[in-house]
Amino acid sequence: MILAAASISPLWYLSRAAGYVGLILLGLIGVLGIITAGNIQVAKGTKFLAPELHRSLSLLAIVVLAIHVGAAVADKYSFIGLKDVFIPFMATYRPIWVGIGAIAVDLGIAVVVTSLLRVKMGYRSWKIIHWISYPIFALSVIHGLGSGSDSALWFSKFIYVAVGGFLMLAIIARLLARHDLQIGKKVAFFGAIFAIPLLIIAWAASGPLSANWANRAQGGLRQAVLTSARVTGSVATGTSRTAVTNRPPLEISPTYTSDWTGKIDQSPANSQGEIALRLMGRLSGSPGYVLSVVLIGIPLGGGVSMTSSVVEITSTGGTVVYKGTVTALNGTTIVSQVADSAGQSVSFSASLNLGSDGSSFTGTVAASGSSSYSNPSGGISSGRSEASDG
Repeated sequence: MILAAASISPLWYLSRAAGYVGLILLGLIGVLGIITAGNIQVAKGTKFLAPELHRSLSLLAIVVLAIHVGAAVADKYSFIGLKDVFIPFMATYRPIWVGIGAIAVDLGIAVVVTSLLRVKMGYRSWKIIHWISYPIFALSVIHGLGSGSDSALWFSKFIYVAVGGFLMLAIIARLLARHDLQIGKKVAFFGAIFAIPLLIIAWAASGPLSANWANRAQGGLRQAVLTSARVTGSVATGTSRTAVTNRPPLEISPTYTSDWTGKIDQSPANSQGEIALRLMGRLSGSPGYVLSVVLIGIPLGGGVSMTSSVVEITSTGGTVVYKGTVTALNGTTIVSQVADSAGQSVSFSASLNLGSDGSSFTGTVAASGSSSYSNPSGGISSGRSEASDG
């Protein structure tokens, strides 16, 4: 039995499908909002149709968003908690790009709440807040491109270009019809209309649509934006202190041992052919704590050629206690190095017995030694690591 035999969660497909439908609805809502604001009659007898349709689609968008978020939270692979939906940049999975989606959700809540309270607030105040709808659409596009593993596929590109282009044309038509708008403001608006999409396209071409995005998206903003070369090999020693906060009382000594039992989840392959395997289970030696190991790479020879990894020990409340990377793979033995918030690092060796269905495992974890934290940036070394059944 091999690690790559884990099953793909249908929740991933549901979340992505709802995300695309939600983006299309956002585009339609924006266009109908422009028609309503401009008091435009598209055809005879349709003057009052746009406002009603705008409200109906807005309610539908809320339902679709709930499905998108609910499926992502329920999906064990993505490891997105409910707090990650509202608090930006706290997620373990692609934190920057999931965080941008959280900002869009928060802004969307502000728009919905103020719309419900419109009769109790001034029109000018409501209108200013309603302008947030345009940044929400842009943030949703960036979130979808950055967090989705299928962004480079043709249908994804078509949806982003078609919906974005349609909304862009509606905004241009509305501006051209505004004869009361000062020329300076018109120039500024037109500049923004063309500049923002061009910036998103340029970023997408060098980021989500380029090679090795699965690895880069898991890192910080600088790595995702500036790094473009494809990286291969095994993750070197060294860990990151990112997101290791509020450490509960869990001390791991060089003599630490524990049973580790849990489930294996596998993501669909992205446009570069990379998959992600996540092994997650409770530690019997530390009741209330969970060890999660995510391996990202190319399926090869009955296993996976690893390009990056994430290792975390978390409390049941979701607080990250230790965080690090896999340093070596040998059959079903995983060696990793993690560090706590104080910078103290420890090496783990996990020996696994894979279940016959390929979606579960049992095993033991032992700490092979601890040392002072010495490499805050982590790194990638040459070579190849494979996870297989040997």
